[in-house]
Amino acid sequence: MKAIFLDIDGVIATPTSVRNNYLQGREPENYRYDSMSLMYVGRLVKLTGAVVVLSSTWREDLDTNDPYLRAIMDNLCDQLAEVGAPLKAVTPRVLGGDRSSEIGAWLDEHPCDAWVILDDLARFEKRPEVCDGHLVLIEDSEGIRQEHYLKALEALT
Repeated sequence: MKAIFLDIDGVIATPTSVRNNYLQGREPENYRYDSMSLMYVGRLVKLTGAVVVLSSTWREDLDTNDPYLRAIMDNLCDQLAEVGAPLKAVTPRVLGGDRSSEIGAWLDEHPCDAWVILDDLARFEKRPEVCDGHLVLIEDSEGIRQEHYLKALEALT
């Protein structure tokens, strides 16, 4: 199995996409995420067969009963599915851990041949082995671009 650990803010929800949504008067439950970033995630899934695992704190809203937050999460899932990258799993919450602990816990339960972490922050102090050679650090002002895509593809193949 191969996995793409996906953060949202700064990765597919970029300042440009947020600004465009604001200027177009879209409500958060109808936001359009960064189209280029989404396209690259879809390509990665198509070329490698990787599953998309949500590692963002947004995962905490997936099981919400709040209709507003539910609509936001449904919209996110719909847009990922539209590009051929449906959300398949989420990382667990690890008490006292960081992003590396959460990804590491998921990998402990779901061994992978290859994985890549698409994130805009380096939050990987507890289990650095999880990100060594697997982290593609995204500049939060631009989202996923070709150089990130190529690094991610290399990590997955």
